[in-house]
Amino acid sequence: MRTSSCQVLAGMVMTEDMPRCSKAIVFEGPEDVYGPCGCGMDMAILPVLVPKVWYVEERPVAVEDQGFCLGQDYRRISGFSCTNVFEHHIGEDEYLANFSCCRRCAEQAVEQGFAVWSEKEYPMSLR
Repeated sequence: MRTSSCQVLAGMVMTEDMPRCSKAIVFEGPEDVYGPCGCGMDMAILPVLVPKVWYVEERPVAVEDQGFCLGQDYRRISGFSCTNVFEHHIGEDEYLANFSCCRRCAEQAVEQGFAVWSEKEYPMSLR
């Protein structure tokens, strides 16, 4: 049986006949001010791993409408590079790091089904 990283992090098990993971992974911490949230209502304080497929193929319409992880995360725009995005692999799934959102957006994303809460901490290699 193949398990997807987003399902493992959420404490669920995924079988082979289910689709590949295309959900963002929201971490409870480390909470910090990463910049304005994409919703425009609050500051982004929660780190998020976004599925690479959202940028290679197409982002879900609900994600676009909500502005989920579309804010200006300072980790992506600081330094010498304007695209400071890191690829991160969890099992067979590929994610992009240095995205963030506010708590309200994270809760809505989980409710709408395009994100999951992580039971693990944010990967040390991405801090």
